[in-house]
Amino acid sequence: MDTRAFRRLRPANPVGDLLRGWRTRRALSQAELAFEAGISVKHLSYVETGKAAASRDILLQLASALDLTLRDRNALLEAGGFARQYGERDLSAPELAEARRAIDLLLSRHEPFPAIVTDRRWKVVQANRAASRLMTMLLGPARMQRPLNHMRMFLAPDELKPFVENWPMVAAALLVRARHEAMAAPLDEALQSTWRELMRLPQLPAATEDNFVPGPLCEVRLRKGDIGIGLIGAVLTLGTPQDVTLQELRVEMSCLLMRPPRPP
Repeated sequence: MDTRAFRRLRPANPVGDLLRGWRTRRALSQAELAFEAGISVKHLSYVETGKAAASRDILLQLASALDLTLRDRNALLEAGGFARQYGERDLSAPELAEARRAIDLLLSRHEPFPAIVTDRRWKVVQANRAASRLMTMLLGPARMQRPLNHMRMFLAPDELKPFVENWPMVAAALLVRARHEAMAAPLDEALQSTWRELMRLPQLPAATEDNFVPGPLCEVRLRKGDIGIGLIGAVLTLGTPQDVTLQELRVEMSCLLMRPPRPP
């Protein structure tokens, strides 16, 4: 039997394949991962090759050592035949009431500056009044009746692009960030689908270096007619969440920049 035929007949090893993939992306050797997880190199090798099954506790130790997202930790547990550890609820669920109150407070206290909340696919799920007023001024009331996607708003030619004076710089920074987040979650089909949709948009800026990591701040210069606004934005995440939805929320907060008026 040739090698390719043997591989096709070899039993699937989803846990081992997942662990090996995550370990490789993090540039960790088996010895390094085994040390971080507190298990023997031999046991890790057997798990990766399918010679031995891993217990639920061992999988959680490995997930912690690999610093996996809660979504990926659930995927690893399911691959090993175990139930999910972390819930994934809609933000409107009663169990997330305290988190919603905290987010509402954060957005309201950020007034009069704009702030929005996005999910893992960069969909805008919440906005404070300042952000709503700004987006309505730029995009029009009719556009605000349809769902908004933070990345698409800036990257699509028919949304915010005509109003962003430094669009090439902003678009390049957002693309790097989007690619960085998409590459970090290769098993998230919904996120990968959204990323592919973004990459099909016309007139995107040239790709940036693969090893460039997006910075925490991004300057955006907006202009519509005689109105010019300079914003500096930062992305915040919720600390130590135990719910997949909460971990994947991003709070995009902006403050005004003091800029000289545009010359006549």
